[in-house]
Amino acid sequence: MEEKAYILNSFEKMVVNATKCGDYLVMGTCFFDNKKSNSRLDKNLFLSALKVLQKRHEILRSYLKVSGLDMYFVPHDQDVSSKISLNWLDLTNEQASREKLMSETAEFNSILFPSEEKHLLWRAQVIEYKKDDKFSYILNFVFLAIADGMYSSSILVETVGILNRLMDGRPIEEENIQISENMNIMCDKRGLWKEHHSEMVKKMAQRDIAKFNLSPELRTGEDGFQVDMFYIDSDKSNQIMTFSKKNKIRLTSYFYTASFYALKKLYDENNIAFPSRITCELPVCLRFRYQPEMEFKECRLHTTMVMFSSEMDKFGKFSNFWQDGQYLHGLILENTSSETGTLFSLSHNDDLEEYNRVFYRSENLSKVRETLSSQVMSDLAVSNLGPYVDKHVKEEDGNFEISEMYCTDPVNSNPCISCGLIIHLIYWKGKIMIDLGANKFLMGSKFFKRYKQLLLDVIDETLV
Repeated sequence: MEEKAYILNSFEKMVVNATKCGDYLVMGTCFFDNKKSNSRLDKNLFLSALKVLQKRHEILRSYLKVSGLDMYFVPHDQDVSSKISLNWLDLTNEQASREKLMSETAEFNSILFPSEEKHLLWRAQVIEYKKDDKFSYILNFVFLAIADGMYSSSILVETVGILNRLMDGRPIEEENIQISENMNIMCDKRGLWKEHHSEMVKKMAQRDIAKFNLSPELRTGEDGFQVDMFYIDSDKSNQIMTFSKKNKIRLTSYFYTASFYALKKLYDENNIAFPSRITCELPVCLRFRYQPEMEFKECRLHTTMVMFSSEMDKFGKFSNFWQDGQYLHGLILENTSSETGTLFSLSHNDDLEEYNRVFYRSENLSKVRETLSSQVMSDLAVSNLGPYVDKHVKEEDGNFEISEMYCTDPVNSNPCISCGLIIHLIYWKGKIMIDLGANKFLMGSKFFKRYKQLLLDVIDETLV
């Protein structure tokens, strides 16, 4: 019988290779509670929910096959429920602070995947803790190059929904969700990639991109991944959206502008000169651009990346927030066009394969990190998932209900081979949820905490 296999594109291979250094392990997190009683969640019941989930999704039964420079996702041809990795962390006997929960989440999401052959491409963790004397839970998923933010978020909702049905003894709908083709194949099949786009990709490769790296003065000799997850209350979230709409910018532009303003404040407080030009790194979801559109429950990375720099005379005074937001908004639109092809400037660039060859040519990860760290062009990325999961992924009614939703990409490499400060946004149940993550090697924990407060301060300043 011929082996079923799905070939990875250059972007996916880049992510796989970066995970060897502790970066780009796509992560989804949700906080959920039992709204009907204060009974504890049974670990075996939750494991049963993961088995149902695995049975539904072909990608969750698959492994990575490497053949030279080529990589493939290959489904196991037998039951592999015994391979499911579930870490159950009971913190109910201590007063688990939010900071403690974040620390445990960051640590779990930073664990490298095992190198042995045919291991699964995901793992899960449940953190059980007490909140107001009531049992509460965090669910963490970590994926190895098989998920984007839409998939990682929707699968959280699906898992809690399965759990609710198991608890109530309700029937569970059987599904067999196949692995989708990779992003490049889908762009070809669904007409998103046009022949003339290749010329634009070549043109974009010749642009003047400024190096925007965090100042070494923000380093404190630490390393590893740090994360903080918090949300903006409903009233303030509505204000942000109202003010942004009034000023004709989208939320992505708003938060990118706020992120730079907060970073400028951090530099000023520490007497650090701020760069004259900034560079933005921005992920863009293709699921809505395909025709027909792709459902969130279909796996893989259907997200491309774009990068662009400001001009010195048009950004950098930090004196007019909304004017700066409009400028960045224009740059985002210009660099994410599927008509002109600017959207594919990185995903369809041959430089990705050169990145992957660096790993192929050397098994010495220290040398690899040294080589790639000098090529990082931006240390600040903002990703906005918007309200799509909230609108389109239905929650199953039952005992457990999701109150908070987040996603990010852990970054642990030292020296850092990818973006050092990452902000992910998602709109969930009337609130803007913010996942703030950073590589401690580039931004020490004290500066990270201060940056969070400055970001909140900037948001408040924009709403007066």
